[in-house]
Amino acid sequence: MPNSSLLINKKATKLLGWHFLAWLLYTIFLHIAAMLTKPDISIINTLLYLLPFCFTFYISIYVLGINKKKGVAWTIASFFIVFIFMASLGYFYVYFILPEFGIVVYTSKQFKPFIQEAVLGYVRFFSFAMLYFYIRESIRKEKNLRLLQQEKSQRELENERLKQQELKAQQEKLQYEYAFLRSQINPHFLHNTLNTFFSQAMQYSPEFADNILKLASIMRYSMEALEFDSGKVSVQKELTHLQNLIDIHNLRFGERKMIVYEIEGNINGHMVPPLSFITIVENAFKYGDLTDPNCPMTIKVGLTPGEVSFYCSNKIKKSSVQISSSNIGISNLSKRLDVAFSNRYKMNAEKKGEMYFFYLTIKA
Repeated sequence: MPNSSLLINKKATKLLGWHFLAWLLYTIFLHIAAMLTKPDISIINTLLYLLPFCFTFYISIYVLGINKKKGVAWTIASFFIVFIFMASLGYFYVYFILPEFGIVVYTSKQFKPFIQEAVLGYVRFFSFAMLYFYIRESIRKEKNLRLLQQEKSQRELENERLKQQELKAQQEKLQYEYAFLRSQINPHFLHNTLNTFFSQAMQYSPEFADNILKLASIMRYSMEALEFDSGKVSVQKELTHLQNLIDIHNLRFGERKMIVYEIEGNINGHMVPPLSFITIVENAFKYGDLTDPNCPMTIKVGLTPGEVSFYCSNKIKKSSVQISSSNIGISNLSKRLDVAFSNRYKMNAEKKGEMYFFYLTIKA
């Protein structure tokens, strides 16, 4: 704040200095011109003659600035307002004040010359004031406009830089997470191994072999999911592999399974992040109690024009402790939703008593 005040004071002092210099030069010029006709005229007489016109100049600038937004109409009005005021003041100055100092410019009988000089002098100095005022305002507006444009450009550049940084950070984080997932296991080796197991299992149990084939299909889907640039797959593809996951777990739990699985609406045309439903259902299988007929695992998929809704609930195993891997899966899903469906989804997971509930809504 002190630096700002000091800067303002410096600017005001500099401006005052320029005005003083301009008036000094004009006074010298006017005095030299007067000496051509009146060699004995003193500098004091020149200053006293110039004084009312100097007031005219600054009063005109002040009046023009009072309602400057009114434009030409106010400029014309200002001309007559200042003239009436300064003519009255000048009359008092010339006929009453100057004679007190022994300076007689016009006698009481010389009113016409006074009016002529007053009008000519006033028009000249009002024109000077108007020219100065509008040049100053033009420079000020141009400077303010330039500053606004610079600030706008800086804000736009800063916003763009922040957006690029945020997008780059999100992309790098997802790449690191995908790389981490890839590093845990060689997925191609596992996929080929599962195909080998499928061929061998066909000789003993077609049902078991079929589940191996479904697991291999899920593995292939998970590998493909890492390559989707858009971060989206069709709901049809996601539901196909979700059914494969349910079928595999049906073999695991046999007759003890308790699953309610419903799909409502038209599947065609809807998109979701890959492995979005599968991640949640796999957690439910891992941490859920599927032996209570009163609390079955419930999976519901609702498909309406422009919206996909997914719901999953399960009873929590009493002996299980939900470790951080579940949260990692949901956190990773949230990040992928941010990239593919920013501000167009709602996700909520909550635990109530022995039950765990998950809700997801995605808008096209």
